[in-house]
Amino acid sequence: MLPMLFWIRVHDDEHSFAFFIPLILVYLVLAPVYVLAALVYAVMCLLGDETKNARGYVFMLLSLPSLFAAARGTEIDIHSDTSDVTLYVK
Repeated sequence: MLPMLFWIRVHDDEHSFAFFIPLILVYLVLAPVYVLAALVYAVMCLLGDETKNARGYVFMLLSLPSLFAAARGTEIDIHSDTSDVTLYVK
C-alpha cells in the first residue's frame, strides 16, 4: 500500500510547528507522467536493440510506486545547533 501522508516537524529554540503533505496530490501529479512512461516503454520494446539502454531508465521510472510503498514508515531526523527537523512518511 502506498503511503498517504508526509509529516514534517520543525523545532527550534523559539518556535515549533508541524505540517503535512497529503501524498495523494503528489500521486495525481505523477499519474500522467507514469502513463506516458508506460507508453514510451511499450514503444521502446517494439523498436528492439536500438533502445536497449534507454529501456532501463524508463523501467526505473515505472518502479517508483514500489519504491514509495517501501518507504512507508521511514523517519528521518535532522539535527543542527539551532533547530531539529523530523520527516516521517506515514
